Parts: sequence; C-alpha cells; structure tokens
Amino acid sequence: GWTRLHLATRPSCPRSPPEGMDDEAAEHDVSKRRASERSTDEELIKPQKKFYRTRAHTNVLNANDFWFPVAPSTVPWHQYFGPSAATDAGGPSGASRSPTSMATALPYNVDFVDVGCGYGSLLIALARAFPSNVCLGIEIRPKVVEYVQKRVLALRAEARRGSDRAHADVDDAVVACGAAAYENAWAIHNNAMRFMPNFFAKGQLSKLFFCFPDPHFKRKNHRKRIISAPLVAEFAYCLCKHGVIYIITDVSELMEWMVRYLTESTLFERLSRSALKADPVVPLLIATDEGLKVQRFNGNMFIAAFIKRDDPSLPREPPPLLGNDEAAAAAEDAGYTPKAGGELRGNTW
Repeated sequence: GWTRLHLATRPSCPRSPPEGMDDEAAEHDVSKRRASERSTDEELIKPQKKFYRTRAHTNVLNANDFWFPVAPSTVPWHQYFGPSAATDAGGPSGASRSPTSMATALPYNVDFVDVGCGYGSLLIALARAFPSNVCLGIEIRPKVVEYVQKRVLALRAEARRGSDRAHADVDDAVVACGAAAYENAWAIHNNAMRFMPNFFAKGQLSKLFFCFPDPHFKRKNHRKRIISAPLVAEFAYCLCKHGVIYIITDVSELMEWMVRYLTESTLFERLSRSALKADPVVPLLIATDEGLKVQRFNGNMFIAAFIKRDDPSLPREPPPLLGNDEAAAAAEDAGYTPKAGGELRGNTW
C-alpha cells in the first residue's frame, strides 16, 4: 500500500470554520494551523542521496506485491498532490488532450508519467517547467521512491517559505507558482509493467517518459524490457489522442529494440526531427541524473518520440525503420554531442 509518509505529510486542504465559531476565533485557528505548517516546513529538509542508495536492478516479473486500485477513480490522489493541482481548483486545463469522460471525472488528472523515475530529476524538472500539469513518477525500488517523496516535500516546504520572503533565492518558475510550487509532483512505488490501467483511465495521459530504462542485455531477459508489443498497446490505452511517448537511452542495441517495436505498432507514428526541435520537453531529457552521467563519461545518447495516431485502424504504408543516426541527431539538437575519442569510464578510454 501507500506508505505512511503519504498519510503523515499529505498537504492540508483549506477548511471552513466550524459552525458556531466567530470570525476572530476562526482567524486565530487559521493562524495556529499556519504556524504549525511553518514548523513542519522547517523540519522538511532535502534528503541526501547517499543514504538512499540501492540495487540498480529489480526483477520486474517477480515484483507483484504492490497495492493497486481496482479502478483509477479509487486512487487517493488527494494524499499525493497539493490542493492547487486538483482539476476543480484551477489546475490542469487539459488543452492539449481530449480525455475520456472517466478521466475528466477524476479529481486529479495526471498528465505526465515518468516510468522508472529514479531519483526524480526529470519529474522535478517537469513539475517546474509545466506547473499546470500534474506529473507522476513510478519507480519499482522502494528506497528510491522514499527519496523522491521526501525531496518533493522538501521542495514544497522551501516554496512555501520562499513565498513569505520578498527576496527569496528560488527559481523564477517557483516564484511564479508561489506556495503552490511542486504540489503537482509526486512519486509512487509500483510496477508500471503490470498495473498502469489500474491507475490511469483510458485516454488520460498526454506524455509518457522512458528515460534510460534497464537494457537487460541477456537474451533470456529481453522479456523484462519496458518496451514490448503487449506493453506498447497498454501504454497507448492510457495515452490520449496525440499523446506522446519519449524514449532516451545510451545503449545502441536497446534503442534499436524500442524504436522497432514502436515503429511497427500501428498505434504510433514517429515524430520528425523538426518536431523534436520545437518540443520544450526534449532538452529536459538530457539534463536528468542519468543523462548528466552519460555526458560526464562522453557516452552516446539517443532520443526518439512517438505520437499516438488519430485512428490506428486506418491503413498506412509501413513506415521506414530509422537507425540510431536519427536518434543521435535528436540528442545533438537537444544540446549534447559526444566528443571524439570514445566513451570514458573512470580514468580510461
């Protein structure tokens, strides 16, 4: 199930004064609650990653002991996101998507999902760059999820403290959001290969991210890869019309594998290089923790994106299977080009 951290630190919602309480007493009650929140904020400090190190790999086929909802409408989103992220509180308008009636009825319309979010660098960047969109990270390693949750709570507390100071040393995007900054971000501990339709309604999501997924090099482990024919269909179910899947990796063979399955699927079409150039999301992909590590080691980087077709039943010509040169060019357009000499690992070439 969801951890105690969710229940102990969930954002407080505004409450009307109890019946029979006068305005002065109500104002005093609000002041007390705000003082309590400030005291809690002081205790929320950014966690240190060195205390949350864990194994890099998990057997996704055996990871089944997760809580999962019977339907997307039963997910306790109010315990994850702040009040300002709610759909009925002036939150995400969904202008770029056409959600189903079921998705529209949800109190918190999650828009962006980072599958295998790791330590949350892309999740935080998305929440900062797109404050009107609700961003969720899904991670299978519990210690890493705990780190991301504490990091988000610390950022929320910092934003609340910063909104009280005239000259707060915080990001411009955070200043624009005020105390509501980062209320649109959260991470959950779950297995995205098994329970995606339990969390998201049909046509709910507008963007899915797969950043540096586990390559599973051995042939017998290829079935554990996050992109496969059955899973592509499942991801398409959760995506809205014109929803986009972003993939990035530094493993050439894995990129060819993912591009092949997404290209052969009649549910998606590959976005052109010019479309990726104009997409503000793409530069964020190379600035993740893993992306920065690849840059330090002068490794290769490959980026591609696929958009959901309007009508997958319509016939089409088989699209060309583009090689990794196109994906490497997309990474170059995003701002990264490996230097000549090959990949650097440690102190050796």
